[in-house]
Amino acid sequence: PGGGSSGSRAKGVPGGGVTLKDIDGSVLEGGGQILRMSGGYSALLGIPLRISKIRAGRSKPGLAAQHLESLRLVRDVSGGSLTDDCIGSCEVTLQPGPLAPGGFYADPGTAGSITLMIQASLPPLL
Repeated sequence: PGGGSSGSRAKGVPGGGVTLKDIDGSVLEGGGQILRMSGGYSALLGIPLRISKIRAGRSKPGLAAQHLESLRLVRDVSGGSLTDDCIGSCEVTLQPGPLAPGGFYADPGTAGSITLMIQASLPPLL
């Protein structure tokens, strides 16, 4: 029922033949947008990724709390793993797992960040 999209996802398991995609987090405005969208698409498509140079051009480079919680929510939604996930980290690796329905919780710390978390997690949730 519902069909789901897991049948069309790449097999992103280690040794499963899907190449890790490298994303340069400093391109364009170098903010959190590339981080959120890359994470969401990674989970949706089942493609592992490494995001480096996160917010490199900013006065406070690296992951802020709302970026970290967005990626952790995507990790949870995809049943995957996330490495180097700490505030200030300038590089993270997301290994998505199989998408499955469930209840998910995240607290970005500020109300303004909630919509940004939804932006990251909505593609794999649909």
